[in-house]
Amino acid sequence: MICPRCGRPQPPPDSPGAPRAGATRYCVHCGRVLTGVRWVALPPDALRPREPRRPRRPYAGPPRYAATPRWSLRTWMPAPEPGAEGPLPSRAPREPDELLRRSAHLLVRLAVVTAVLAGLAALAEVWRYGLLVASRSAALSPGPLAFSDVLVALVGLLAPVAAVATGALFLSWLHLARGIAASISGTRPARRAWAVVLGSVLPGPNLTVPGAALTEVEHAASGLPADARPRPSRPVRRWWIAWDVSVVLGVAAVLRGLGESTQAMADAVLLHALADAAAAVAALATVGVVTHLTELLAPRLRPVGREAVLAVGPERTPEESGAAEDRVAAGGGRGGGVGAEVG
Repeated sequence: MICPRCGRPQPPPDSPGAPRAGATRYCVHCGRVLTGVRWVALPPDALRPREPRRPRRPYAGPPRYAATPRWSLRTWMPAPEPGAEGPLPSRAPREPDELLRRSAHLLVRLAVVTAVLAGLAALAEVWRYGLLVASRSAALSPGPLAFSDVLVALVGLLAPVAAVATGALFLSWLHLARGIAASISGTRPARRAWAVVLGSVLPGPNLTVPGAALTEVEHAASGLPADARPRPSRPVRRWWIAWDVSVVLGVAAVLRGLGESTQAMADAVLLHALADAAAAVAALATVGVVTHLTELLAPRLRPVGREAVLAVGPERTPEESGAAEDRVAAGGGRGGGVGAEVG
């Protein structure tokens, strides 16, 4: 056999250098395969079953609509004209008064939850302090100690989270209240929004800035002269005092807890109980001041009782009728023989 590549003869099959019988034979000189091989090239999808080709429909022209389309590419072209059924309905913007009332409603609920958690935290700290006092004379069983640790850890985690959420919502409500008060009085707030936020968070200024902001809101919403000095009312004063006491006691509890002695640990437990109780009182005071200022800024008229006609009096002038309607709108009953409210 002659190799088709190099043209050299191959040794016979029975020679020592020849490949064994049945094996693929290669040229002993150039290594080419001597067996006849036929290469067939096929496309990649030749062995796959082809899907039946769908016949292409003839072109029927541009798309047609029964009416003018209501959609459009607003980024590149103006909106289409309203159709026969009128323009698309749009959501009416919420009024600031409604936003303030909604925010106040949620804030009141969250403040109540914070007050409950802070009260439970105060009770847990008092219980722990009682266990510390009892451990001076006798050994304590592990059951009450474990329950006290679990209660203090659980309430001590939930109460700060609720307090932070209440504070954030309070600042949002205060921002809305300051805007509405400024629009009522026709003045501009004395402090910017970022100054109120920073003053409410930073230690030291947070003792005066929140209470001063509430006092300014109340002064502007009450219709008092802008050049007069704002004076806080009783709800604002209660909140201001409760807030300052809770902040001072909280800082004192944290600083006393840094001590390493046994007496420092006992004092820290007692201070934490007092701080939690003060936080609960401050949360309840928040409910009162938020309700008071919300009713002052965005009053909602609601019936106090039902009216019944008792007698018919003489005809009134338009001025007297307008004054009577104003008294009814302010929550008072109609008098003078025309009608009265029955509770």
